Amino acid sequence: MKSMLRIVLLSVGLLISSCATAPAQAPTATPAPVATTAPTVAPTVVPTAAAPASVTDSAGRVVPIPANVTKIISLAPSTTEIIFALGKGSQLVAIDMYSDYPPEVSKIAKISNPDMTYNYEQIAVLAPDMVFAAGITNPDVITAIEKLKIPVVVIGSVNTTVESIKSDIQVVGTLLGASPEALALNDKLQSDWDGLVAKVANVSAKPRVFWELDATDPSKPYTIGAGSFVNDLLIAAGGVNVFGDVKNPYPQVSVEQVVAASPDIIILADSLYGVSPDMVAKRAGWSDIPAVKSQAVMPIDDNLVSRPGPRFVEGLKSVIAILHPEVK
Repeated sequence: MKSMLRIVLLSVGLLISSCATAPAQAPTATPAPVATTAPTVAPTVVPTAAAPASVTDSAGRVVPIPANVTKIISLAPSTTEIIFALGKGSQLVAIDMYSDYPPEVSKIAKISNPDMTYNYEQIAVLAPDMVFAAGITNPDVITAIEKLKIPVVVIGSVNTTVESIKSDIQVVGTLLGASPEALALNDKLQSDWDGLVAKVANVSAKPRVFWELDATDPSKPYTIGAGSFVNDLLIAAGGVNVFGDVKNPYPQVSVEQVVAASPDIIILADSLYGVSPDMVAKRAGWSDIPAVKSQAVMPIDDNLVSRPGPRFVEGLKSVIAILHPEVK
């Protein structure tokens, strides 16, 4: 199990989110922030003299865009889902190996390997008009693709929020000639989001939640902190993130910290990777945690809550169902 895979899919995907190894570090009282070379920048599209348009992407890079974009490659599952949600899936000539939704992606060529190396020769042959990278895509990968004279636009960053997801959707729509579709999609997402938030607005109690991203080392699991869109989901669902005051989107914490945080519920975002409530109950030092004592250790479909794309509302529904099953 690769510790950063969950974070990759978050970020971008991407987690999030694209499969770097998790940094080895000893847990501290306040986990050290995750380093990232990509600032959180709201992408914008502006006209330029050198090209019909350019984009200032999520990494703060100004990228000239061809006048007619008809062939694209996506390097992140979240971006792949955005492209399909905008009705532009037919323009994808290749995707990363972790893009698995919607089902139509099974017919698209894969240009990455499990270790997130890329087939640059295949990319050159496909000759896309543009490549969408993730906020955590290795800069060397971006450089290698740009050497093929192919524009690379970074979508998303480690510090992804619900608002930044909607910005990403709008920018992808603009670049693909689907601005009206992007606006309509964002309007629907916001409306659905508001409706769900209203359902939990008056809940009598907000459970304290520990969100487990990865516990390859059960004594030092990864979780979520401020600056993660998953933290947005948890708060909107009527919960309290026990590590929400940590200024790090994906901190690594100790068992002692989890015990001290005293969560009422543990959500297993790593359940798709074989982690079960029974396994958590048997971990050394975890038996005193209230959530373990009350058997409130709950798996969740990680794909709905790890990808900063158009399914984040479905993710919110899933979190509400766990925290407030009484809400219908």
